[in-house]
Amino acid sequence: MFQWNSRFDNQLCLAAGCRMTQEPVEVRAPVFQGLQIIVALNSKVQAGVNGRLMEASDAGVYLVLATGLHEGLDRYESHSLQRYVRIGFDAEAAERQGFGLDLIARSGHHCFNDNDLLVLRQGLSATARALATQILVCPYQGPMRDLFLNAKSLELSAAVLQQCLPAAGAQGAGAELSRADVERLWHAREVATAHARSPLSLAELAREAGINERKLTAGFRQLFGMSVFEHLQQHRLEQAYGLLTSGGSSVTQVALEVGYSIAHFSTAFRKRFGIAPSELLR
Repeated sequence: MFQWNSRFDNQLCLAAGCRMTQEPVEVRAPVFQGLQIIVALNSKVQAGVNGRLMEASDAGVYLVLATGLHEGLDRYESHSLQRYVRIGFDAEAAERQGFGLDLIARSGHHCFNDNDLLVLRQGLSATARALATQILVCPYQGPMRDLFLNAKSLELSAAVLQQCLPAAGAQGAGAELSRADVERLWHAREVATAHARSPLSLAELAREAGINERKLTAGFRQLFGMSVFEHLQQHRLEQAYGLLTSGGSSVTQVALEVGYSIAHFSTAFRKRFGIAPSELLR
């Protein structure tokens, strides 16, 4: 388990970590002023700003735009794997790079708004996942490490921002989801996750969420960057990761617990995390 922070000459801040705590943890700290891009590869946390709480569970990308002083709060669950990368640009640096806070704010997908602080959420794309993982497992030391991390941070920022900046100039074109659609899709995601062991059909899930099946399929991918099936697969594998690292269970027991056949579990786990599940038991 590890955590570290870096700051580069171009006013870019980078923090990353991988940890699992035995007890619930609560962390309070000032919110970074400017643009913060948070890529959560694994997360089970309740986040808050200025006393207001929001859920930030599972994998996803969060863009936090703050122009004043705010107190942030993160509440981490026990025995829950946390893997994250945070990239920060102050407001002037973001403006110089061509992605000012006002432009990003107009892109939609808001999930939290508190005066001069705004949080936007994206699904975790395969590109963002790969780049964040490369940052976490940086193979270099010394000056080459800073060069590598700086380059990968900028590349990850570009991959995230390209999904929202084009939309900022396309409002009214019919491509954006309505607030009601977003709420129904989040509900669909929660229902799907609750039935992960015995998944609902798309038709059943659409009825539960109050949305038609076509909008569920297209909107889910647009909002979360993956299909409903991919979300369920990711959820079960991340459950498996937590069970394996907490100890006390064999690979076979964990596979059955999360609803995988033994034949497919190791292959899917290695594809998702880059290691065999048995390596976590050593």
